[in-house]
Amino acid sequence: MKKSFFICSILLVASCAFAKVGDSRYVAVQGAEVKVKASSFAKSTGSLKYAEEVEIVSENNGWTEVMSKENPKVKGWISSSALSKRKIVSSSFSASANELALAGKGFSDSIEGEYKKNSNTNYAAVDAMEKQSVKASDVRKFMVDGMLNTGDTGTTK
Repeated sequence: MKKSFFICSILLVASCAFAKVGDSRYVAVQGAEVKVKASSFAKSTGSLKYAEEVEIVSENNGWTEVMSKENPKVKGWISSSALSKRKIVSSSFSASANELALAGKGFSDSIEGEYKKNSNTNYAAVDAMEKQSVKASDVRKFMVDGMLNTGDTGTTK
């Protein structure tokens, strides 16, 4: 009896963990790039906004193929970790990029202040690093020029 209950419990949890085709999810990151295939280095076909609702088309190894409910022409792959089951409600409240970064780390201004007061950590270097960005097209060019393997198909294309 205990064994069958345990197996049923695992099956129930597993079925809840995976999205089903047609389910809705919400973009939980700022500016998620939609890719032509399930790879960080694939070409981008568009982007999705924070809190935008998408429909699940399929899933593959940590990637989810989605279609925007707002603009069905935007269809492709994004990292499954960029999606939330819970509806994200946007408000008129605005936060700076710094405040969003702190919130994502579980920090508030007062908690960060305590860390700065009690630590010799160079937060200016961390802040400068967070401001860095590299275009996906530049990363692809770097990989092709350097003949690096993307890891998704065994080729640099």
